Amino acid sequence: MVPRLFSGASNVRTPETRDRERRPGDWVMTRLARLLIRVFFRRVEVEGGEHLPESGPAVLVANHINGLVDGLLLMATLRRYPRFLGKSTLFTILPLWPFLKLSGVIPVVRTSDATTGDRNVSAFATCHDILEKGGLVAVFPEGISHDEPSLQPLKTGAARIALEAGFDGGVEGVQSIAVGLVYDAKARFRSRALVRVAEPVGIGRWAGGYRADGREAVRAFTAELAAQLNTVSPTYASWAQADLLFRIAEVVVRTPGEPLPSDVELSDQVSVASSLTAVQQALGSASLQHLLASFDTYEHDLSLLGLTDSQVVAGYSRRRLKLALVWSILKVVVALPLAAIGVVVHVLPFQIIKQVARKPTNEGIKATVKLLGCFVSFVVVYAVVGIVVGRAYGPLVGLIAAVAAPLCGYVAVRLIERVRRIGGIVEGWRTVRVRRGVLDTVLEHRQTVTMDARDLLVES
Repeated sequence: MVPRLFSGASNVRTPETRDRERRPGDWVMTRLARLLIRVFFRRVEVEGGEHLPESGPAVLVANHINGLVDGLLLMATLRRYPRFLGKSTLFTILPLWPFLKLSGVIPVVRTSDATTGDRNVSAFATCHDILEKGGLVAVFPEGISHDEPSLQPLKTGAARIALEAGFDGGVEGVQSIAVGLVYDAKARFRSRALVRVAEPVGIGRWAGGYRADGREAVRAFTAELAAQLNTVSPTYASWAQADLLFRIAEVVVRTPGEPLPSDVELSDQVSVASSLTAVQQALGSASLQHLLASFDTYEHDLSLLGLTDSQVVAGYSRRRLKLALVWSILKVVVALPLAAIGVVVHVLPFQIIKQVARKPTNEGIKATVKLLGCFVSFVVVYAVVGIVVGRAYGPLVGLIAAVAAPLCGYVAVRLIERVRRIGGIVEGWRTVRVRRGVLDTVLEHRQTVTMDARDLLVES
């Protein structure tokens, strides 16, 4: 039988009498996570964030493809603070220990790490207590951070926590909430991320099954959690397929005629790519052959021109182009001194961490090393800058220098991005003007891609 930590319903509390679980570290970690995520990612989107209830007991399950970055992303974007379960071995990594303790991570012993008996009674009891107080427990039920293009088999821990709390502990209104985390290049600095929140699902309908056979109910509920996660976590046969469909989706969702080249919404790309995957699964690979052929032709055109899709379809409004150039030049002139300081302060530790991050084979671990490694090394550098400047010019000036150093670094990052963007805009505008004669043919090939894709999506 499944070990149960409650008996009877003597601990019942109504939603009106429950208090949300609050810790002093929650506020600190939320702000720190937002800071780290804002710096590491160029853009973060949240889809369905309104689905997350503002209060009440809930077990959140999320896919796990980017190491500790996954947890930070959830902390930074959700409107409620999640209390995570994390494998106990993480607490043996000295640089991580302070962050784990501050975050309130609940250590659990994986089956592969355990010796004998149920080593997680206290961890499950803590989760039940959080739910009893109307809190949010977050679990990565795959049990590992991985680089696979699809959801991995789920462990039963999340289902046990929800069902035991609801039916053994008498916690009313327990819900499960699936959250999908998507990255366009998860280990790359200044890439994009998407958080997709599904609608909450109550556990009420599992009451009879759980009382009849707890173990079977846990297994069945785990299968349902996997189904919920699959609605928000894209599934591909391979990363090659994912990359190809993602590139096609970018063309499909982009609106031609924008004044200047720009990004599309990551959520739109994911939606189209997932729909094309569903078409392929339902109708077979042959259903996409015409689309793949037309897209190959269009990509060949882009390669010959040396342009991206956004550069080809941009309208290049002269007024907007001039304003963008003038505004960018002004920003460069104003920000250049601060950016230069930022580069000097950060370049060495950044390059060191960049080299260290190449060693792990897991892409998610690479992202974790980059994000937390840079954070720790930068904080050390800021302290050194403050001490050195403080000794030379006084404590107040030293404090100002220590605070200004990270700001200068962020200015440097944004300045580099702006220079690259405006360079891409100018290069696209010049190429489009020079190659105007072949552009109509290229655009016709592009239109074929979008029509083929939309026909498939309509048929599905």
